[in-house]
Formats: sequence, C-alpha cells, structure tokens
Amino acid sequence: MFFFPFFRRIHCHLKDEVLYIRKEEFGEPIKSEWVLEMQNIEKYRPNGPTLPDGSINWQCSCMAGGSLVAHRCGNYFRELYVCMKSDDKRDPSEKCPNQFVNWAACMQNMSDERREKMRKAMTEDSTELKISEK
Repeated sequence: MFFFPFFRRIHCHLKDEVLYIRKEEFGEPIKSEWVLEMQNIEKYRPNGPTLPDGSINWQCSCMAGGSLVAHRCGNYFRELYVCMKSDDKRDPSEKCPNQFVNWAACMQNMSDERREKMRKAMTEDSTELKISEK
C-alpha cells in the first residue's frame, strides 16, 4: 500500500448539536434560562433615534446604522442633529440654519463663497433660496 506524506487524518467537529425530546417534554413549559431570556423581546427591540434614557441613538437605522455619523461629513451631521433635538420649541429649520449649511456644504463639496451665499440666503428673510451653481 502506498501512502502520500501530505495525507493526514482530519478531525471534523460537529457544528450543531441535535437534541431529542419526548412528546411529553414538548408540551411542558420551557425551563431553560437562556430561552426565557431570548423571549424578552423588549430587550432586543430596535430603538428609534432616541434611546430609552433620552440620549441620541447614533446607531439607529434612520441614520443608516451609524454610517451617516461616521461619514466624512459626520461631525457636521452630529452638530445638526444635536441642534435639531434641543428642547427649543422652534422649528428646526429656523433654529439650526448654520449647522444645516455646514452639513450640506460638506456633502456637496461647496466652496467657501458658495457656502456663505447659502448661509446668508437661509438666515435672511427671503421667500426663495437662490444659490448659483459652482
């Protein structure tokens, strides 16, 4: 019999374990602590933009799971969102124009001149926002 030196016996490990239960056990209430913990769906329910303690959930799916915050313009977005979430009762578009301009300018790679035109147009009482193209 001829053996190749590179052949070795390979030990395989089972990935899953199969458990069997009796018919009577199937009808009984679950006693496993782990299974009972997994049934606590409130703990695993996804939160919205605000966590139960009132802080901002930066990992919310509404913020693209955190990628909007980790974006190259994420620091401007965080400033804008914190401003919008402040307790002030005014409309966010009225109370955060500078933060919005900074974020929008970063997203669109605006020049400083164009950014200032946009900031001026948003902060002045004008009915129409006119910004010239690059």
